Amino acid sequence: MNKSAVELFRFYTSSLLVQISGKKAANLPEFLAQLRLVDESVIFYHIHHAFREYYFAPGQYSNDFARWIEDEFKESALAEKIASVELLEVTSLAALRDQLVKIMEQFLGERSEKQEAVPAGREFYFLANVGIIVPTQYEVRTIEEFVLALERVGMRSLYYHFFDARLRLGRKTNDFSNWIRHSLKNEQLAKEIELLDPYLMTMDQLKKRIIELCLGERKPPIMKTLAGRLYARFWKRGK
Repeated sequence: MNKSAVELFRFYTSSLLVQISGKKAANLPEFLAQLRLVDESVIFYHIHHAFREYYFAPGQYSNDFARWIEDEFKESALAEKIASVELLEVTSLAALRDQLVKIMEQFLGERSEKQEAVPAGREFYFLANVGIIVPTQYEVRTIEEFVLALERVGMRSLYYHFFDARLRLGRKTNDFSNWIRHSLKNEQLAKEIELLDPYLMTMDQLKKRIIELCLGERKPPIMKTLAGRLYARFWKRGK
Protein backbone atom coordinates (compact mmCIF):
# COMPACT_ATOMS: atom_id res chain seq x y z
CA MET A 1 0.00 0.00 0.00
CA ASN A 2 1.23 3.47 -0.93
CA LYS A 3 1.24 4.89 2.60
CA SER A 4 1.38 8.69 2.92
CA ALA A 5 3.57 10.41 5.46
CA VAL A 6 2.31 12.71 8.16
CA GLU A 7 4.64 15.42 6.84
CA LEU A 8 6.16 16.02 3.41
CA PHE A 9 9.88 15.45 2.92
CA ARG A 10 11.66 18.22 1.02
CA PHE A 11 15.01 17.47 -0.59
CA TYR A 12 17.68 20.14 -0.16
CA THR A 13 21.08 20.56 -1.76
CA SER A 14 24.14 22.47 -0.61
CA SER A 15 27.05 24.45 -1.99
CA LEU A 16 30.27 25.19 -0.15
CA LEU A 17 32.27 28.38 0.03
CA VAL A 18 35.80 27.48 1.12
CA GLN A 19 37.54 30.05 3.32
CA ILE A 20 41.18 30.38 4.30
CA SER A 21 41.38 30.41 8.08
CA GLY A 22 44.86 31.93 8.20
CA LYS A 23 46.06 29.04 10.39
CA LYS A 24 48.81 26.64 9.36
CA ALA A 25 51.16 24.06 10.86
CA ALA A 26 54.68 23.08 9.85
CA ASN A 27 55.12 20.17 12.26
CA LEU A 28 52.98 17.89 14.40
CA PRO A 29 53.11 19.92 17.65
CA GLU A 30 51.95 22.99 15.71
CA PHE A 31 49.27 20.87 14.09
CA LEU A 32 47.99 19.78 17.51
CA ALA A 33 48.03 23.36 18.81
CA GLN A 34 45.94 24.58 15.88
CA LEU A 35 43.62 21.58 16.09
CA ARG A 36 42.67 22.68 19.60
CA LEU A 37 41.87 26.23 18.46
CA VAL A 38 40.40 26.24 14.95
CA ASP A 39 36.71 26.69 14.35
CA GLU A 40 34.65 23.50 14.25
CA SER A 41 33.76 24.14 10.60
CA VAL A 42 37.46 23.67 9.80
CA ILE A 43 37.42 20.20 11.31
CA PHE A 44 34.24 19.26 9.49
CA TYR A 45 35.68 20.44 6.16
CA HIS A 46 38.94 18.51 6.36
CA ILE A 47 37.27 15.31 7.57
CA HIS A 48 34.31 15.26 5.19
CA HIS A 49 34.85 17.25 2.02
CA ALA A 50 36.46 14.38 0.09
CA PHE A 51 33.18 12.47 0.32
CA ARG A 52 31.27 15.45 -0.99
CA GLU A 53 33.65 16.17 -3.85
CA TYR A 54 33.87 12.46 -4.63
CA TYR A 55 37.53 12.47 -5.62
CA PHE A 56 39.33 10.00 -3.36
CA ALA A 57 39.97 6.41 -4.44
CA PRO A 58 39.43 3.31 -2.31
CA GLY A 59 42.48 2.64 -0.18
CA GLN A 60 43.44 6.29 0.13
CA TYR A 61 42.90 8.31 3.28
CA SER A 62 39.71 10.28 2.86
CA ASN A 63 40.49 13.01 5.41
CA ASP A 64 43.08 15.71 4.86
CA PHE A 65 44.66 15.38 8.31
CA ALA A 66 45.62 11.73 7.87
CA ARG A 67 46.82 12.29 4.31
CA TRP A 68 49.14 15.17 5.32
CA ILE A 69 50.59 13.20 8.23
CA GLU A 70 51.32 10.23 5.98
CA ASP A 71 52.65 12.25 3.03
CA GLU A 72 54.88 14.63 4.97
CA PHE A 73 56.02 12.60 7.98
CA LYS A 74 55.50 8.97 6.92
CA GLU A 75 53.82 8.32 10.25
CA SER A 76 51.53 5.60 8.97
CA ALA A 77 50.36 4.41 12.38
CA LEU A 78 49.31 7.91 13.42
CA ALA A 79 47.67 8.59 10.07
CA GLU A 80 45.73 5.36 10.38
CA LYS A 81 44.44 6.31 13.82
CA ILE A 82 43.37 9.75 12.60
CA ALA A 83 41.63 8.16 9.63
CA SER A 84 39.97 5.46 11.73
CA VAL A 85 37.95 7.64 14.09
CA GLU A 86 34.47 6.10 14.24
CA LEU A 87 32.59 8.90 12.51
CA LEU A 88 29.29 7.03 12.72
CA GLU A 89 29.52 7.35 16.50
CA VAL A 90 30.14 11.10 16.40
CA THR A 91 27.16 13.43 16.73
CA SER A 92 28.99 16.71 17.42
CA LEU A 93 32.08 18.41 16.09
CA ALA A 94 33.24 19.08 19.64
CA ALA A 95 33.35 15.34 20.26
CA LEU A 96 35.17 14.77 16.98
CA ARG A 97 37.77 17.41 17.89
CA ASP A 98 38.27 15.80 21.31
CA GLN A 99 39.00 12.43 19.72
CA LEU A 100 41.49 13.86 17.25
CA VAL A 101 43.25 15.88 19.95
CA LYS A 102 43.49 12.82 22.20
CA ILE A 103 45.13 10.79 19.42
CA MET A 104 47.66 13.55 18.72
CA GLU A 105 48.44 14.09 22.41
CA GLN A 106 49.06 10.40 22.97
CA PHE A 107 51.34 10.18 19.94
CA LEU A 108 53.39 13.26 20.82
CA GLY A 109 53.54 12.25 24.49
CA GLU A 110 55.35 9.09 23.48
CA ARG A 111 57.93 10.97 21.38
CA SER A 112 60.87 12.67 23.04
CA GLU A 113 62.74 13.72 19.92
CA LYS A 114 62.24 17.13 18.34
CA GLN A 115 59.59 17.21 15.66
CA GLU A 116 61.03 18.45 12.38
CA ALA A 117 59.19 21.02 10.30
CA VAL A 118 58.19 20.42 6.70
CA PRO A 119 59.75 22.61 3.97
CA ALA A 120 58.13 25.94 3.23
CA GLY A 121 55.03 25.48 1.13
CA ARG A 122 54.30 22.00 2.51
CA GLU A 123 52.64 23.16 5.71
CA PHE A 124 49.10 22.14 6.55
CA TYR A 125 46.76 25.03 5.77
CA PHE A 126 43.52 24.92 7.71
CA LEU A 127 40.46 25.73 5.62
CA ALA A 128 36.88 26.33 6.64
CA ASN A 129 33.64 26.03 4.74
CA VAL A 130 30.40 27.97 4.75
CA GLY A 131 27.44 25.93 3.55
CA ILE A 132 24.75 27.46 1.37
CA ILE A 133 21.58 25.38 1.66
CA VAL A 134 19.04 25.51 -1.19
CA PRO A 135 15.71 23.66 -1.49
CA THR A 136 15.19 21.49 -4.56
CA GLN A 137 11.91 21.10 -6.44
CA TYR A 138 11.29 17.66 -4.94
CA GLU A 139 8.73 17.21 -2.18
CA VAL A 140 7.51 13.69 -1.40
CA ARG A 141 4.95 12.04 0.83
CA THR A 142 5.35 8.30 0.11
CA ILE A 143 8.24 5.86 -0.13
CA GLU A 144 7.57 5.44 -3.85
CA GLU A 145 7.81 9.19 -4.43
CA PHE A 146 10.89 9.30 -2.19
CA VAL A 147 12.68 6.71 -4.32
CA LEU A 148 11.87 8.50 -7.55
CA ALA A 149 13.11 11.80 -6.15
CA LEU A 150 16.27 10.24 -4.74
CA GLU A 151 17.06 8.88 -8.20
CA ARG A 152 16.82 12.41 -9.60
CA VAL A 153 18.60 14.58 -7.03
CA GLY A 154 22.35 15.18 -7.20
CA MET A 155 25.02 13.72 -4.94
CA ARG A 156 25.33 16.96 -3.00
CA SER A 157 21.74 16.58 -1.89
CA LEU A 158 22.50 13.06 -0.71
CA TYR A 159 25.58 14.36 1.09
CA TYR A 160 23.57 17.06 2.84
CA HIS A 161 20.86 14.70 4.06
CA PHE A 162 23.23 11.90 5.09
CA PHE A 163 26.52 13.46 6.23
CA ASP A 164 25.42 16.89 7.48
CA ALA A 165 22.30 15.52 9.14
CA ARG A 166 23.98 13.75 12.05
CA LEU A 167 25.51 16.99 13.28
CA ARG A 168 22.37 19.05 12.68
CA LEU A 169 20.14 16.54 14.43
CA GLY A 170 22.69 15.71 17.13
CA ARG A 171 21.78 12.02 16.84
CA LYS A 172 23.12 8.88 15.17
CA THR A 173 20.70 9.20 12.29
CA ASN A 174 20.12 10.96 8.97
CA ASP A 175 17.33 13.03 7.48
CA PHE A 176 15.89 10.10 5.52
CA SER A 177 15.63 7.78 8.53
CA ASN A 178 14.32 10.63 10.67
CA TRP A 179 11.48 11.28 8.22
CA ILE A 180 10.71 7.60 7.61
CA ARG A 181 10.60 6.90 11.35
CA HIS A 182 8.49 9.87 12.45
CA SER A 183 6.33 10.64 9.42
CA LEU A 184 5.90 7.22 7.81
CA LYS A 185 6.07 5.33 11.12
CA ASN A 186 8.35 2.71 9.56
CA GLU A 187 10.91 1.92 12.24
CA GLN A 188 12.42 -1.09 10.47
CA LEU A 189 13.28 0.76 7.26
CA ALA A 190 14.54 3.80 9.20
CA LYS A 191 16.89 1.56 11.18
CA GLU A 192 18.15 -0.29 8.09
CA ILE A 193 19.13 2.99 6.45
CA GLU A 194 20.76 4.20 9.68
CA LEU A 195 22.96 1.11 9.74
CA LEU A 196 24.52 1.97 6.37
CA ASP A 197 28.11 3.20 6.70
CA PRO A 198 28.58 6.01 4.15
CA TYR A 199 32.31 6.13 4.91
CA LEU A 200 32.83 2.66 3.43
CA MET A 201 31.13 3.22 0.08
CA THR A 202 30.93 5.72 -2.74
CA MET A 203 28.02 8.13 -2.96
CA ASP A 204 26.66 6.17 -5.93
CA GLN A 205 26.76 2.98 -3.89
CA LEU A 206 25.08 4.70 -0.95
CA LYS A 207 22.25 5.99 -3.09
CA LYS A 208 21.78 2.60 -4.72
CA ARG A 209 21.69 0.82 -1.36
CA ILE A 210 19.11 3.23 0.10
CA ILE A 211 16.88 2.69 -2.92
CA GLU A 212 17.28 -1.08 -2.62
CA LEU A 213 16.24 -0.97 1.01
CA CYS A 214 13.22 1.19 0.22
CA LEU A 215 12.08 -1.23 -2.47
CA GLY A 216 13.13 -4.37 -0.60
CA GLU A 217 9.65 -5.62 0.22
CA ARG A 218 8.23 -5.10 -3.27
CA LYS A 219 8.50 -7.49 -6.18
CA PRO A 220 10.41 -6.03 -9.20
CA PRO A 221 7.61 -6.54 -11.80
CA ILE A 222 5.12 -4.71 -9.59
CA MET A 223 7.56 -1.90 -8.92
CA LYS A 224 8.36 -1.53 -12.61
CA THR A 225 4.68 -1.00 -13.41
CA LEU A 226 4.21 1.25 -10.40
CA ALA A 227 7.27 3.33 -11.29
CA GLY A 228 5.88 3.97 -14.76
CA ARG A 229 2.63 5.28 -13.33
CA LEU A 230 4.38 7.39 -10.72
CA TYR A 231 6.78 8.95 -13.22
CA ALA A 232 3.87 9.97 -15.40
CA ARG A 233 1.92 11.40 -12.47
CA PHE A 234 4.51 12.63 -9.94
CA TRP A 235 7.06 14.33 -12.19
CA LYS A 236 4.45 15.99 -14.34
CA ARG A 237 2.91 17.36 -11.15
CA GLY A 238 6.33 18.59 -9.95
CA LYS A 239 7.12 20.62 -13.02
